[in-house]
Amino acid sequence: MSTMAKRTRTGDLSHLSVEALEEGHSRRACHVRPLTVKAHTSLRGEWMNMLLLVVLYAMQGVPLGLTMGSMPFLLQAKASYTAIGIFSLASYPYSFKLLWSPLVDSIYSLAFGRRKSWVVPIQLASAALMLVSADWAEARLREADIISVTALFFVLVLLAATQDIAVDGWALTLLSRQHIGYASTCQTVGMNIGYFTSFTVFLALNDVDFCNAYLRSTPSKDGHLTLSTYLRAWGWAYAGVTLLVAAFKKEVNFLPPEEADGLHAKLDVEDRGRGIRDAYTQLWEVVRLPAVRKLALVLLAFRLAVLPAEQAAPLKLLEKGVSKEALAGLVLIEFPCELVSAVVAGRWAASSSPFKPFLFGYQARVIMAAIVTSIVFLFPSGASSLTDHPGWFALLAAAGLVTSFTSTLMFTALGSFYTRISDPDMGGSYLTLLNTIANMGTILPKLALFSLMDLLTTRKCMGGDPTLERHACPHTQIAGRGENACTKAGGECVVARDGYYGLSYAMVAIGFILLLWLRVLLPQLDALPLEQWRAKKRRQ
Repeated sequence: MSTMAKRTRTGDLSHLSVEALEEGHSRRACHVRPLTVKAHTSLRGEWMNMLLLVVLYAMQGVPLGLTMGSMPFLLQAKASYTAIGIFSLASYPYSFKLLWSPLVDSIYSLAFGRRKSWVVPIQLASAALMLVSADWAEARLREADIISVTALFFVLVLLAATQDIAVDGWALTLLSRQHIGYASTCQTVGMNIGYFTSFTVFLALNDVDFCNAYLRSTPSKDGHLTLSTYLRAWGWAYAGVTLLVAAFKKEVNFLPPEEADGLHAKLDVEDRGRGIRDAYTQLWEVVRLPAVRKLALVLLAFRLAVLPAEQAAPLKLLEKGVSKEALAGLVLIEFPCELVSAVVAGRWAASSSPFKPFLFGYQARVIMAAIVTSIVFLFPSGASSLTDHPGWFALLAAAGLVTSFTSTLMFTALGSFYTRISDPDMGGSYLTLLNTIANMGTILPKLALFSLMDLLTTRKCMGGDPTLERHACPHTQIAGRGENACTKAGGECVVARDGYYGLSYAMVAIGFILLLWLRVLLPQLDALPLEQWRAKKRRQ
C-alpha cells in the first residue's frame, strides 16, 4: 500500500550519478582524463566498503521511513486529510535534490575527502537535530501541530537528500569496476533497512495494542517506543557512525598520481564555478526541448488516476479500525514478493519497446486503483489484526502485490526509455532531471487531492432528536469530533458522503481518458530521433 513512497525513495543509482557530470567538467576545465576506478580486487576484499554503503544508505532511509511511512499514520487520528497533505510537503527536498546536486559535486575539501566533505557535516547536523528536537517533536505530534512537524521533517529530509547525493557519488568510486554493480544492491538493502525500521518496526513498537498483546505481560497505556525515544536513539547512532567514518575511513582519489597533482592544481574556484554554471545552463536547455516538454507532461499527469487510491487507502482503513501494525505487517509481507516481481518486471521491460510494458502496466494499475477503492469500501470495520477477517486481508495483500508489480513494470520501462534518450555527455544529470519531473507528478497533486477529499466529504448531525439535523457539521473528521454546533446541541457528526470514494473513482475515469491519449502520444515520442532529445553542446 506504500508503492508511491517506495518508488520515490528507491530508484537506481543512475538518477543520482553526479560523478559523470563532474568528469565532464574536469575534462573541459583541466584537460585530463576522467576519474579512473579502483584496481581489481576480490569481492571478499570489498565487504567493508559494501558494509559502509549499506550503513550510510540505511541512515538515509530512517527519516524517509518516518516522513513517508509512519508519520501519516500517526497523524491520521489527530489531523484532517488536508493537514496530512500539508505534511507531504516535508518529502519535497528528496524529489528536488537535482537543484543543488551540482553544488554538492563541485564544492569540497580535497584534504578531508571529496564525499566526506559533505557526508560528515550533514550526518552530524542530522544527529544534532534529532537529539535536540526529540522531545519537542513528540509534543508537537501529540498536539497535531502540522506546521511545526512539517518544518522539522522537511529539514531532516533535506539533510538526507543532500547526503544521498554525496553517498551515491562515493559509491561509484568506493567499489572496484568489476563489483560496481553491487553499489545498487547496497543502496536497495540499506534504504529498505532504514525505511522499514522507521515504518514497520517503529509503528509496531509505538502501538499500544500491539505491545500489550505481544510484548507485555502487564498492559500499559503507552507503546514501547515513542517518537522522541526513536529520534534520540538514531541521533546517537548517527553521531557514532559519522565520527568513525571521519576518523578511520580514508577517501582515496583513484586518478594516476601524475594526473592527480595537475587536477588538484587546476580545479580552482573559477573552474568549479564555471562547471556549476554550465551544468545548470545545460539542464535548462534540455527542459526547453519540445520532446522533453511532451514527456514531462506525461510524467506529471499519468499518476493522477491512482494517487487517491494508493495514497489514501491505508488511512481510510485506519478509520475503519484496522490497526497500524496490521497495515505495516502487510507491507512487510509484500516486500520479498516485490523483490521477485522487480526482477520479472525488469526483464519484461528490457525485452521489448519500453512503452509497451508501460501502457500495459498503466492500464492494469488504473484497474487496480478502482479495485482497491472498492476493497476499502467493503472492508469490514474493526479488523485490528491480520487474523481478523484473514480473507479480506489476503485480498488486500493480493491487490497490493499486483499494484506493486505494475508500478515496478512502469518504473522500469520508463528507466529503460530514459537510458536510451539521455545525453551521455551530461552524465547522470539528464536522468536526474527526468526522475525529478516524474517525482513531481506524485508530490505536487497530493495536497490538492487530500484537500478535495475533505471538501467533498459531508457529515450530518445525528442523535435522538430529529431537530439536530438542522445543525451544520464540519467537513473534516477531526473537526467533526471536536466542539461544533452539532456537538454543542448534543448530537454527533456522522459521515453522510465520504469524499474519498467519489474522488478516487473520478480519478480512475480520468485515468482511462489519459490512457487513450497515451496510446497515441507515447509511440510518437518513441519514434523521435535522438537529436530531438539532445540540447546543443556548449563549447569552451
